[in-house]
Amino acid sequence: MLLSGGRHRTGRGRRQPAGGRTNWRRFALVAPVALGLAGATVATTTAAAIPVSFAVAGSPFSVTAQHLRATGAVQFPGHRTDAMGTRHPVAVVGIREARMDGLCQSAVARTPLGTATLMIRSRHARPVHASDMVLDLARLEGDMTFRSVEMGRDAATLDGAGVTGPAGVYGQQARTLEVTDMRIKAWSLTAGLFRLNGAAMDVRAGDHPCR
Repeated sequence: MLLSGGRHRTGRGRRQPAGGRTNWRRFALVAPVALGLAGATVATTTAAAIPVSFAVAGSPFSVTAQHLRATGAVQFPGHRTDAMGTRHPVAVVGIREARMDGLCQSAVARTPLGTATLMIRSRHARPVHASDMVLDLARLEGDMTFRSVEMGRDAATLDGAGVTGPAGVYGQQARTLEVTDMRIKAWSLTAGLFRLNGAAMDVRAGDHPCR
């Protein structure tokens, strides 16, 4: 997969060591193809018709989880543009159904009164459920397990999660995906459903991202 974590496993149990971060050297080989396609956008087939072409904020936000379990996952390179017109290379990840345990989401903002952090946490005993989710990732870390993997598939033909990319771009998909000790930096997240039961949200002075 384009994103790299602590350990990668296929359905047959083979392990491949990885560096714990996105392999940008390899990513750079395919990202310019997507970046050069002017006007190319992510196509979703969610019932909620979630828009994914909005301008993103000028800095990514953090999401951590003890464990993510997903059914139907696809990935391909792309880009997102912020409100200042700057393009950011991303790994577009689509997930049909997901369950996350111990979720924490944080965004750090610079305000006239100083730095502030908006944080949302779920209760450890109350998992978060999401469906028809699309993430634009800058980085992902964690121990990942993929099953029934297809690599090198044209992004326009992906059918695992209702998300497709531009024709001619490298794509990959898996029937299931599990990530333990997940740490991600994301430019955006959209979902047809994102349910947090018993969650808490607070604002703290200073820079306190999820760890």
